[in-house]
Amino acid sequence: MSVAWSALLASHSPAAHASANASLVLVPLPGMASLQITGPDTCKFLQGQCTTDFREVENGQILPGAICSLKGRALFTYRAIPTTDTVHLVLPQDQLTDAHAHLKKFSIFSKVTLTADAGTPLLLGLRGPDATSALARLSTELPAQGRTVTNPADIIIAALPDTDRYLLIMPQEQAQKALDALLAAPAVIATEADWLLADIRAGLASVSATTRDQFQPQELNYPAVSGVSYNKGCYTGQEVVARLYFRGKLKQRLYRLSAATGKIEAGSGIYAGEQLVGSVVNAASSGDNQSELLAIVKNAAIPAGQLALGQNGPALTVLDLPYTLDTAKEE
Repeated sequence: MSVAWSALLASHSPAAHASANASLVLVPLPGMASLQITGPDTCKFLQGQCTTDFREVENGQILPGAICSLKGRALFTYRAIPTTDTVHLVLPQDQLTDAHAHLKKFSIFSKVTLTADAGTPLLLGLRGPDATSALARLSTELPAQGRTVTNPADIIIAALPDTDRYLLIMPQEQAQKALDALLAAPAVIATEADWLLADIRAGLASVSATTRDQFQPQELNYPAVSGVSYNKGCYTGQEVVARLYFRGKLKQRLYRLSAATGKIEAGSGIYAGEQLVGSVVNAASSGDNQSELLAIVKNAAIPAGQLALGQNGPALTVLDLPYTLDTAKEE
């Protein structure tokens, strides 16, 4: 955990997982970071770099997306969280420096400023049936689902789409006061694994430094979560992404799986017998010696079953995803 969060939580011991019926769960997110883009050309600039339709982001919508290579593979993935004058690209901490350097190369002809500070702002996740009432202690106005509000202390409250979770983007100097207000009612503080597990159950994959430039956005199921637009115009990698959609079919895509094992590393192989048929994208513990994961797996390997983590590892069970996929685009 970061120095800032360690100091803020000095008198608390985060649990690996909160109970499913916990009324309020707070999740410090030191493993996530915000790449901030400001300036009059912000959404126009990002429209030419990302798979997301930033016309919708400019209208206040929170959306996921990817920044691709020329080969149409995801270099960086993010949640785009807009405010009045800034777009926050929330992404893994280990991607922040490289994402900043990548976008900066293309920004010289646009009126934008890119800021990447690993220590600030601080990110805090909230979930549970009492999350909305707890947030009322921070702001008299709360966002509609998929939208944001900024309170007088410059704390951004983002209501994530298609979920009951909130993400707070907080100036470091306001974090202690905000945390104290939220903890005025009974709450569980959980580790980041709790938030990652919720993302996995939402079917939202996140590319890390380990899995960078390996998968196309369609393979990550990003069209199903409004993370890819096919009518937004050109962006880096767009030709490859569009060609796959209009002329091709997916031979592999993202699946949600479970295994009776502890920690699973991103990039671990998925096997069907002796054949390598996939790769882990994200994984998180879901209980005592149990894990859930998102993995890119060849479609042809799914009906046969008998998938395993590693060539002689634990068996994998395919779980449902919470959204509908266009199976006509698969083979």
